[in-house]
Amino acid sequence: MLIPEAVIVQNSGDTPIVYNLEGFVEPRRELLANGTLLDFREWETSGRTDLFGSIAQRAGRYAKAWTADGRAFERTGAKTLQFVRTPQGWRISAFAWNDD
Repeated sequence: MLIPEAVIVQNSGDTPIVYNLEGFVEPRRELLANGTLLDFREWETSGRTDLFGSIAQRAGRYAKAWTADGRAFERTGAKTLQFVRTPQGWRISAFAWNDD
């Protein structure tokens, strides 16, 4: 779904946290594998896509819910995704999010 060089930014605090693909995936893979994070769900609540030839942008609002250490959590936020058309189809080149 993402190009190998994708840039991922969590900007919910005072300082943005910038990940490469490996840096983003590995901690989440571990959380899912060790049972710390359960029942994670995320869904879009509103959004808009703009297409410009071989690039596109999606911006929207989302909600998410999960269980961690036996406690239920819910959050909302905003996300923006940038896409590029590749020979293999549309791929994410960057995304950023801000939890409320």
